[in-house]
Amino acid sequence: MERNIEEKETELIINFGGLKYKNKQMAEVLGWPLSEIEKGMQKEQKFYALYNQGKTRAAYVIDMKLFEMAQSGDLRALAKLEDRQKKKK
Repeated sequence: MERNIEEKETELIINFGGLKYKNKQMAEVLGWPLSEIEKGMQKEQKFYALYNQGKTRAAYVIDMKLFEMAQSGDLRALAKLEDRQKKKK
């Protein structure tokens, strides 16, 4: 049975994904047993979906910042953005 994730925990889990926290770190912050985090990180679990949502959001924020910097003429930002786009393919 999947643990019921409270509303306040949802944002934490999304942030964990954005920060790429490891299972042990997440368990320590949430105060959950490590085994519950490991169960939650299985693909069909809500925890896993929230974690991945955080990873995607963080990538988007970084890409947008690089895009804005590139638009203002920052050539290093443009190169970094292009590198990130190539890695996604």
